[in-house]
Amino acid sequence: MRWFISIVLVAMVCSCTQDKDDTPKKADNAALVTLAAAEKRDIPFIIEAVGTIKPSTTVTLVSRTAGELQKVLVRDGDDVSQGQLLFEIEKAPYAIAHKQAAARLESDRAKLAKARDDLSRAQKMSKGGFSSASETETMRVAFIAAQAAVREDEASLEKALLDLSYCEIRAPISGRAQNVLVDAGNVLRTQDQLLTIDKVSPAEIDFSIPEKHLPTIRANALSGSLAAMSRTKSGNAVSGRVIYVGNVDSSTGTVPLKASFDNKTGELWPGEFLRVFLQLDVRRGTIAVPSRAIMLGPDGPFVYVVSQDKKARIRTVSIDIESDGYTAVSSGLDEGEMVVLEGHVRLKDGIAVRLGGGTAGPGHGKP
Repeated sequence: MRWFISIVLVAMVCSCTQDKDDTPKKADNAALVTLAAAEKRDIPFIIEAVGTIKPSTTVTLVSRTAGELQKVLVRDGDDVSQGQLLFEIEKAPYAIAHKQAAARLESDRAKLAKARDDLSRAQKMSKGGFSSASETETMRVAFIAAQAAVREDEASLEKALLDLSYCEIRAPISGRAQNVLVDAGNVLRTQDQLLTIDKVSPAEIDFSIPEKHLPTIRANALSGSLAAMSRTKSGNAVSGRVIYVGNVDSSTGTVPLKASFDNKTGELWPGEFLRVFLQLDVRRGTIAVPSRAIMLGPDGPFVYVVSQDKKARIRTVSIDIESDGYTAVSSGLDEGEMVVLEGHVRLKDGIAVRLGGGTAGPGHGKP
């Protein structure tokens, strides 16, 4: 009898122990997740590309006349203003040529005045019968020749003045000087290269986008509303506009674009690589969830939906665009439904879940 009672007591103890162990095991089977609500949002349609910064204008200065270079007033890296004097070539030979041209013009103008008087006198004498028609014609030819000589001298004087002006080489644009190739004392020839000026305000960024976006790009460009955004290396946001849409590159399937940025602060430096963002459209009032809630499976994108029974159910969805950590869902979800944001590792269809770290409702759960 004692032996029987001992067996019953042991069995009861074991039963109680097993019941106590079962409780946490069942609780442990529920996956720990964080939820987010599907909500209506305005999702901007933004595409991203990597571009290269370039000057908006590049000018290579060359000498337009020959002579000894007497002054170099610029160095590599200097910021120059339009019209600023950069180089000066010896002026004396061209000043002398200018004076000679002016003297020839003065002499030929005097000859023209005499030829005009001779022609006038011959015409009067011809009307009075005191001279022949051939003499009058000779005077008329001499007058025409004198006129031509004066016009030629005037052109020569302008040419001499132009050559003299070429002795002062000024900046044709404002920008940054680089590659100064000459020093004072060098004897220049016509068309010798002197330096390069890059205009970096505004600056331009060259980049390419997939050709599938070309119709939207063209529609926005034609309306003049295609804005471009980027961030400098220091993190400052800059905005510009697309100024060029090129032809499709059949070898890469991309379309070259060019955007212009004011770059008043000079932070955009030629040769740098930057990310460029184009906002092509806005999906207004679309159902959206945090992008972290979207999973990819053999049947396409899906989410885990948690209903009142606190069980995760797989729901296949159709997605549209993604922006700023949110993905627009075109079908498969209704506003207000709760989807799993974190804790996907242990999930499977129909598994019980328990909340951890709160629920990310509208406006929360943004990466």
